[in-house]
Amino acid sequence: MEQLKKMFEKSMPSMPMPIESEQRDLIVSAASDLFSRFGLEKTTVGDIARAAKKGKSSLYYYFRNKEEVFAEVIKGEIAGLKARIIQAVDQEDDPCEKLRKFVFTRLDYLYEKADQYITVKDEYLKHYAFIENLTLDYSQWEVATIRDIVEYGQKKGAFLLTDPGAVSQAVFFALKGLEYPWAVNLGRTEIEENVEMLVNIILEGISKGQVSVL
Repeated sequence: MEQLKKMFEKSMPSMPMPIESEQRDLIVSAASDLFSRFGLEKTTVGDIARAAKKGKSSLYYYFRNKEEVFAEVIKGEIAGLKARIIQAVDQEDDPCEKLRKFVFTRLDYLYEKADQYITVKDEYLKHYAFIENLTLDYSQWEVATIRDIVEYGQKKGAFLLTDPGAVSQAVFFALKGLEYPWAVNLGRTEIEENVEMLVNIILEGISKGQVSVL
């Protein structure tokens, strides 16, 4: 009977271990919550390991330090923001509304994140250069997306035939300069009012006809 039991156990397939990417995702998910509550500076590798229910040595197998984990968290948030912007912009056919949706969706998402990271907003400036380096590719994607909207508007006859590259850069840097103070110092209603005013100013400058104010 015992021999039969052993033969049965050997014939049973062993439960597969989670693949490496799943392990990394578990660590990043646990770290995301810690970073949102305590910030990068106060969160330790030990904190992340405990939250992920792993030993520190196991965590070091997947990431060299907490900065690498933080980078993965930022990449995940960027992917979420890009997906939301693409969905919002693609729903519109009118070039003015595409640009309006781009700006509104972007600032709304950043407002949500500023609210989530309310306890560590002062640390944002401490790590600004580090975060900027992580988001360089995304920044380039934003400029390209704005340019696509401008060129689309020009083809539709809605926008003036100005240099789309110069316009996209100007819009990008205008948003970049305002995103942090707006996201952390203003309420949602105030942000919506300011964004509406900014979008109308931009559209007044590049549109051929009269801009409809929402």
